[in-house]
Amino acid sequence: MTSSSTSAPTPSDEDHRLIKGMVVRTLLLDVLERDIRTLDTLLLKMPEVYILSLTRIQNEVLKEMLELRKQMRTRGVKVLEETRGKDGIETLYLCRGYGQRFYMLWTFARNEVKKELSRHLQMDLTQT
Repeated sequence: MTSSSTSAPTPSDEDHRLIKGMVVRTLLLDVLERDIRTLDTLLLKMPEVYILSLTRIQNEVLKEMLELRKQMRTRGVKVLEETRGKDGIETLYLCRGYGQRFYMLWTFARNEVKKELSRHLQMDLTQT
């Protein structure tokens, strides 16, 4: 007699990469939106140049998120809920029908958002 396992399959590294990518890009969009609003209140000589630059990055990030969602759909991964707490951000998601949890500390999230933004700005943070 064979026994079948009823436990949920473990999400793969690729599943985690997709979830992490969505979380980081969601946070990046929030940062960009806040920075755009802030730039709009400053007495800069040419704020529209900075705002257009950040808006262009927003559009790139949205396109990347669409691609991530497409990959997630193909893999059977779906974000259900995102909760921001004092120490980090928790994401509840389904992975091929089974509930999963992904947690990212704010210190790590901040570094990941910074890396992603610097990639879009084509900046090497190691040069600072």
